[in-house]
Amino acid sequence: MNILVFSINPIFPDVITGGASKHLYHVARNLGQAGHQVHILCAQPKQALSGFDWAENVHVDPILPFHMPFPQPYAISGADLGLIVERVSKNLHGADRFYIHDGEFLVPDVYAHIPTVTSFRDNIYPESVLGTYVGKADEVICVSGYSADVIRYTAGRFFPDLLERIHQVNNGIDFEMFKPVDSSALASQLGVDPQEDVIVLHPHRPEPGKGLPETIRVIDQLVHRHGQTKVKALVPEWIDSMVSTDEASFYQQMTRLMDELGVRDHFVFVPWMPQETMPMLYSLGDVTLCLGNFVEAFGNVAYESLACGTPSIVARVGVHRTMMPDNLIDKVDFGDVDGAAERVMDILGGKANDQAEVLDYLRSTMDFHRQVSTYAEIITQCEKRELLMFSMPHYGEDQSYILAPWCYIAGERIYHDFHQGYEKDAVLIQLLHEREMISQAEATNRGVNAGQWQKWLENTWLVPVE
Repeated sequence: MNILVFSINPIFPDVITGGASKHLYHVARNLGQAGHQVHILCAQPKQALSGFDWAENVHVDPILPFHMPFPQPYAISGADLGLIVERVSKNLHGADRFYIHDGEFLVPDVYAHIPTVTSFRDNIYPESVLGTYVGKADEVICVSGYSADVIRYTAGRFFPDLLERIHQVNNGIDFEMFKPVDSSALASQLGVDPQEDVIVLHPHRPEPGKGLPETIRVIDQLVHRHGQTKVKALVPEWIDSMVSTDEASFYQQMTRLMDELGVRDHFVFVPWMPQETMPMLYSLGDVTLCLGNFVEAFGNVAYESLACGTPSIVARVGVHRTMMPDNLIDKVDFGDVDGAAERVMDILGGKANDQAEVLDYLRSTMDFHRQVSTYAEIITQCEKRELLMFSMPHYGEDQSYILAPWCYIAGERIYHDFHQGYEKDAVLIQLLHEREMISQAEATNRGVNAGQWQKWLENTWLVPVE
């Protein structure tokens, strides 16, 4: 079978730039090993790159002139978009299946004739969000229950047939790779001493939402409040060809914050590491911090770290609220720097979650082999369906609503993933404590006026239950 794959992310022969490209590699390699011919079209990086073989029967052509580096890959001319449409369309001739990795090919007429599968890797970038509405895939893969729920309660409201096309396939962890390993060589290379230093990991891309300001403030707490003068935080440098002006400015802001708090000497900037080195990095750390407000659809770092025996502390944002039970991974409300620092101290004092239970849960819910085989099954068995049709829903006063999956109640406040902050509404919180579902009629009986109800809907705190 000939399978054409689209990736809006650039792909490099020897560097993995993040979770999306990592999982694409494994999915494509699995298809190639099964004898399928896999042809990947991806964005052109800033520096010219020729086509290359990525794995057996898997060839990559970086020929799509999207705007690089991110964000705004579609910030291009109509002429360049024409080239992209032409190149994808030409390569679809002779293809048996079309697989869109990350749902960001936004011209659905191009693939209207061929069985198409889309995998949504995030629920935050504009191209992915728009893709859930304009995409006309025959099958849709979501990488977590959280991600599936976001699509279900947004685009799914207007395209009812979309719901039966959604498959939840959790990202998998390769436990043959991600496991505790000897990290002494890497420690020597990076100039840290795991016997003397408290090593805190922040292995994320340099984006504001990935939690670097929060990590810096946690280090400040550890040093100046808890007396951990030997703490070292390891932060990766981004790939030169992927650094945007915004990211360079962000680096400068973060180094200024380190200086202001007097913790610059406690940070070690390390080169962006290949995947095979990551288990050594995770094994080197005492704890991994994932404290940002970026709305992760999966969040590989937190769970890979756990697989390598290093506890993770995550903010209750996006998938991290529900991906694992509270007794198996440490969670704090976004912005709770004091709580995160105290939990680090607990971990250093030996109060970590049971590693055997953690591994059992990871293996049962994030099985790498199940992921790639399920992707292969969905892609190869996909058939052409009827075109998705728009349908405007109409809701009456008796329509039941629930708290949106992108919200949660934190004490006396409601946190909203996409607003990236907290708001207070004592009346709504009280109602939701009393019942899981509410209708406008029930709210009216409790003294809620129409304006207040409308505010709840406009704030997208509530979603209708079908």
